[in-house]
Amino acid sequence: MQAPLHRASFTKFNLAALLKIASSYRLLVFLRFFIAIVGGYAFTSASIALLSAVLPIAKQDAVLFCVSISILIYAIVFIYAFAIKSLKTVWISILLSAGLFVGILAVLKDWL
Repeated sequence: MQAPLHRASFTKFNLAALLKIASSYRLLVFLRFFIAIVGGYAFTSASIALLSAVLPIAKQDAVLFCVSISILIYAIVFIYAFAIKSLKTVWISILLSAGLFVGILAVLKDWL
């Protein structure tokens, strides 16, 4: 004889807790997509701008090389945004490194 399956009754409290967990999970996934898309774009554009300024080849070749490699950089940043467990670490690392690249580029180009 098989034991009857237990069904948990969803009271108002349990349903509210489940909705809260689901909405917070959705928010975390949305924030990861946001940093992957917007932060990835900022990181990629800053890194290829710096790389094209630093490469010791002709400017046209450096720009073409950086445009080609930008797709790879963007894909790596997108994967990184979902691979790291801590969302705080993802935000800090992507935005801080993009800001650092822009700062180095500003010093090299005498923008400051």
